[in-house]
Amino acid sequence: MKDIYNFDIIIVGAGVIGIAIARACAQKNKSVLLIEKNLQFGEGISSRNSEVIHAGIYYPENSLKAKFCRDGMERLYRYCYEKRISIKQTGKLIVQTSAKDEDKLLEIYNLGKKNGCNELRLLNTQEIKKFETEISAVNAIWSPKTGIFDSHSFMKSLLDDFEKEDGIVVFNHNLGKIVKKGRFFEFTIDSTTILKTKTLINCCGLHATKFLESIEDFPKSLIKKTSFCKGTYFGYQGKIPFNHHIYPIPNKAGLGIHFTQDLNENGQFGPDTEWINSEDYAVDFNRVKNAHIQIKKYWPNCDITKIRPVYSGIRPKIGSKVNFEKDFIIQTEHHHNFSGLINLIGIESPGLTASLSIANEIVRNYVED
Repeated sequence: MKDIYNFDIIIVGAGVIGIAIARACAQKNKSVLLIEKNLQFGEGISSRNSEVIHAGIYYPENSLKAKFCRDGMERLYRYCYEKRISIKQTGKLIVQTSAKDEDKLLEIYNLGKKNGCNELRLLNTQEIKKFETEISAVNAIWSPKTGIFDSHSFMKSLLDDFEKEDGIVVFNHNLGKIVKKGRFFEFTIDSTTILKTKTLINCCGLHATKFLESIEDFPKSLIKKTSFCKGTYFGYQGKIPFNHHIYPIPNKAGLGIHFTQDLNENGQFGPDTEWINSEDYAVDFNRVKNAHIQIKKYWPNCDITKIRPVYSGIRPKIGSKVNFEKDFIIQTEHHHNFSGLINLIGIESPGLTASLSIANEIVRNYVED
């Protein structure tokens, strides 16, 4: 005979989004189960990034990314200061290295203003030198609210909050087929255990679209393709002379090979862009040459012999590599007619910054009191 366990909410995926939502749901006095396939939390997208706190500059006006990033930034700073999690408001320069890119820089600046980033300033060459003496740039945008933080400690703190509210987390469990029976989702996690819930939240990150294939009768036409956009990060064997994050003007797939200061007054460059067919985090020394070319555009003194690939991450792009969604996707019953199913799809950058805001949105709009 199988044991049956009922929960108000089951969340699949213990990355930063899943943990943040689980915590927010548990704080509403809901019985919540958080399930993760890996041995510990945050082993996917959440652990393979720059740990940057974004200010919400780049994203289309009124998009979910713009909305959640700006609000999430404020929530993240408050939370980390309150919990004494390592955090630093470093500031960021978005640099224009070619005279022909002035219109692009102004477009970014104006978009940031529309998104509520009223703290932004435009800088000329002389003003840039007061911030960073070795930067070569015609103009730049100064973003003082951009920062850096310890994302692992942040996730651990959120998980502690969740468990203090009697939330349950289970690691090292892969789910099989999920069946909708009346108002409940039902599935097994081993030969003796059945789980049931009215609300199922898909926070599977890189594999959020693949997870939908395990839900019986979920419309195949609504399962979008996920393309894997890999990015390699590069260390530098020597002193890096920067005191702030340095970003070039963005490219089509991301924010370009930028420099991000870390909490130890050092930093890294990246990510670059590489489209791959399967999940693969191996680093390739052959990518150093192109990284050096891009970095030298804003740091002419960069020495190629000191650049080393150190780790990589993968961004889930929903669609193809030439035509992918530009915004987060939150699918609810309105989209797929499966009551109680919430899918968070394509949650890449600035998902880390936006996590607390996304969690607040899910609880406020989709979780019953």
